Amino acid sequence: MIIALQILTCLLGGAGALYLFGASVGSFIRGTLIGVSMNALAFFALIFTGRTSVYGTAHSPKFYVGYPAIVLGLCVVILLFLKALATQGILVKKSEPWNWRGLFPTVIGAIAGLLAGLFFFIPKWLQNSVGEIPQDPNFIFILTAAGDTSTDAQDLALLNEIVAPSIFLAILGAIIGFIRSDLHIRLPSARTWRITHLRGAALVSIFVLLAGSFSYAYARLPIKEAAQLFFTTSSYLEENYVAPTSDNVKLPAKKRNLVHIYMESVENSYYSKDLGGYMEQNLMPELAALTETGISWSDTDKFGGPDQLYATGHSVAGMISMQAGVPMLAAGAPDIEIGYSYPDFISIGDILKAAGYNTAFMQASTASWGGLDRYYQRHGGFDIHDRARFVADGKIEHDYFVWWGVEDDKLYEYTKEELTKLGGQDKPFYMIVENGDTHFPDGYVSENMKETPFDSQYANVIHYSQAETVKLIKWIQEQPWGDDTTIVVTGDHRSMDKEFFKGWDPSYHRTIVNLILNPVPGTDFPDSVTKNRKFSTFDLFPTILTAIGAEVQGDRLGLGMNMFSGKQTLVERDGSQLMNEEFAKRSPFYDSHRETRAGQPARWQDDKF
Repeated sequence: MIIALQILTCLLGGAGALYLFGASVGSFIRGTLIGVSMNALAFFALIFTGRTSVYGTAHSPKFYVGYPAIVLGLCVVILLFLKALATQGILVKKSEPWNWRGLFPTVIGAIAGLLAGLFFFIPKWLQNSVGEIPQDPNFIFILTAAGDTSTDAQDLALLNEIVAPSIFLAILGAIIGFIRSDLHIRLPSARTWRITHLRGAALVSIFVLLAGSFSYAYARLPIKEAAQLFFTTSSYLEENYVAPTSDNVKLPAKKRNLVHIYMESVENSYYSKDLGGYMEQNLMPELAALTETGISWSDTDKFGGPDQLYATGHSVAGMISMQAGVPMLAAGAPDIEIGYSYPDFISIGDILKAAGYNTAFMQASTASWGGLDRYYQRHGGFDIHDRARFVADGKIEHDYFVWWGVEDDKLYEYTKEELTKLGGQDKPFYMIVENGDTHFPDGYVSENMKETPFDSQYANVIHYSQAETVKLIKWIQEQPWGDDTTIVVTGDHRSMDKEFFKGWDPSYHRTIVNLILNPVPGTDFPDSVTKNRKFSTFDLFPTILTAIGAEVQGDRLGLGMNMFSGKQTLVERDGSQLMNEEFAKRSPFYDSHRETRAGQPARWQDDKF
């Protein structure tokens, strides 16, 4: 509806120009472009005064009447002003004939306007959405370009807050390049001041805007870090990485099942202050009680967790850091296929698949997001169960789409079905489950949520989600194969919901939850091993394997230390700051262990388990 109104106002602007300047193609184009410019002005006025959803949403009847009235009013004012200037001989149309070279300034103006829009509106949207932007070039790629699936809310935000304003600036830049008039200003001395480079002066203004928007982006996006990938290198990862092999990782004869549940954006801050969280009221009472029955590591003497290091702060990177013990680093290579490919280091999936495990991955969204399905198929031959699979299996209609794909209530239902199948087979299984209802912004409110004890929607979603996750875990424990199943529960990364964390004390150390339930006997350690530890998600790689009975020679794998050993982690030895600084540099060793194109043999596949 709004687009139709905008087209109509542009055409009426063209009609007004025909009336004022005479019937010609040039007059109609001039009026139409003025209509476009006034629509752009109205759009920017709306988004900068707080109305962020102009497209893709319903408006009130008052809006549908008021918007075109204001735009047409502006068109009338501008057209009358230009008519007055032309009548008095101040605005003089150039007499030069039109040729194709005249399009060059238009194209330059459009490109400059588009770049100005992208440099300004991408960091603005990121800052409004996630607050502190991770200084990781790969994070920006994953968040804005790597996927083909998102929520309706995120799609609308991207359309209204990045795409539409950038396109409008590109159009305005093109219109500036289309200027074909001079200004002749009569001075009191009877002389005439001729401004014959009006278009050039206007183009300079768009380039000034471009320079300003680039400065804005440079101050907020990891542009410096991206440049650093080309000019500085680090050997830190090569010096500290321990490759898993069939010699240093030995699985027991009696193999345990493994279920790893990634809770989207779930962190220890949601606990009450007396438990180590930040809340006055505990948002996760069921998870807190369950944690007391298992093993959890903390950076304090209460509930706590690992440091979130560079290139581990989004879902894909978080999973890779725990399963392969490495960050998900962007590359300095100019080939984007290589620059944003996955690391090809051996993962838990590789190890367990080679040991005869059935492997399955459950996700509420479409697993092709960022190529995650290919990663799991290449590293463990996982059977992928995502929204696309749910449609193919007839579980949902092809047009069913809730939040990121399906809601967690359905995901957990399908997870139980798949676990029942796996548990009935004569092979051990490894299942990864990633939920999604607690994703920003504000989370997804399930139709089954009957209680809303908190003022914040996000708090209520967290409260409901953790309770349902605990129900799933208890269901697993009650199954015939439950005694032979180790369950790992972690957040995938810290939450990015800016509004929820507004006003929090920046000195509070936010960490993701971590919990291991029913590990092999003999892994029950005192608080001296589990409390007041400095560690990272890399350390969960050897720790999870140890929890299912693997013997890890030297207790180190990837960049991780087996936390059951009580030995010093890299974070305890070197500190998070040094590790982050090294990961921000290009690692030739890491680049040499990247996946090649999907479907081709990878360079690191030769020594798989």
